[in-house]
Amino acid sequence: MSNSYKLGISQLDLSTIFEIVNEDKNICLDNSLKEKIISCRKFLNKSIKSNDNLIYGINTGFGSLYNKHISSVDLSKLQENLVLSHACGTGEEVPSVIVKIMMLLKIQSLSFGF
Repeated sequence: MSNSYKLGISQLDLSTIFEIVNEDKNICLDNSLKEKIISCRKFLNKSIKSNDNLIYGINTGFGSLYNKHISSVDLSKLQENLVLSHACGTGEEVPSVIVKIMMLLKIQSLSFGF
């Protein structure tokens, strides 16, 4: 039994998610996913440098500020503020198994390179 799981291009089903979380498997990315991520990053870098294209949440505000252009010098601050704005909460602490599932799904979603 291997203690790792390689994320690929197919979506995870519930049984695989529970296997990864319950068996505390490490995850790694298939090379095809790494290529997609690199390709997406190159596209973003090019788009940001041209400064002509508005890309929601990358060089624009959020929500009703979707059409507010953020200057290239403020892009890092925009992303930092986004994280900080979501870094608070109320109520009981979320169980670690739920956090693991959320992180796994977020990693998979981002790894598709869209």
